Amino acid sequence: MSIKRILVNTIDTDLEYEVIGIDLAKNCVSAILLTTDGEIFGIDRLDYQELEKSAQELSPTIFAMEPCTEMNYMVQKLEDWGHHCIVISGKNVKDYVESHFSNQKTDLNDAQALAFLTKDTQLRTVKAKDPEQLKYASLTTLREQYVKQYRQTMVSLKGICQVWGLSISKGISGKARLKDMIENHAAFPAELRTALVGMVAHAQAVQKDLKSVTKILEELAKKDKACQLIQTVSGLV
Repeated sequence: MSIKRILVNTIDTDLEYEVIGIDLAKNCVSAILLTTDGEIFGIDRLDYQELEKSAQELSPTIFAMEPCTEMNYMVQKLEDWGHHCIVISGKNVKDYVESHFSNQKTDLNDAQALAFLTKDTQLRTVKAKDPEQLKYASLTTLREQYVKQYRQTMVSLKGICQVWGLSISKGISGKARLKDMIENHAAFPAELRTALVGMVAHAQAVQKDLKSVTKILEELAKKDKACQLIQTVSGLV
């Protein structure tokens, strides 16, 4: 006979837990707590501050979660407090919910799937990024966003200018002369000219930030053995 899930509002830090499955959301988590005595407690909504406070008071426990934006930070915090974290792919959680909960996907069912999946010793888990890897990933993401912003701004700028008879060549887009060309193009209404000059300033500011982040990544790469080895591969750099 299956053990009934008991709904509670907080984590009882006086109990010993075998594993805690947490379904991470933006502002809170849903949690399933399996005690060493075999009881199943469920918390539908638990804010991060309370979770962290309880985690610091608990004896070493296994925490299970899915990969998501908050996951790497949460793993780092929990492991700093002496806990062990297991990250399980969303596909495994989905399959478990489908087979054990008749595909009734809820936050608590996901959390319970995470908790019980930790018992599968053959399950392939996801490795969380350590702070150094997270730094690389965040800087790379930031650089990609700068590249995207710059390209989108320049494409829009060139398109608007072309409508008013000003053709901007590829080689001149990043140069100071671009602002002069726009200011001196008589066909532009004054209001539009001001806005376009602002677009140029924005593009050049983004380009400056892009170069700054790129330089940081290049300096980090010089100190990383894996990056140095990759750069020796012909055709990659």
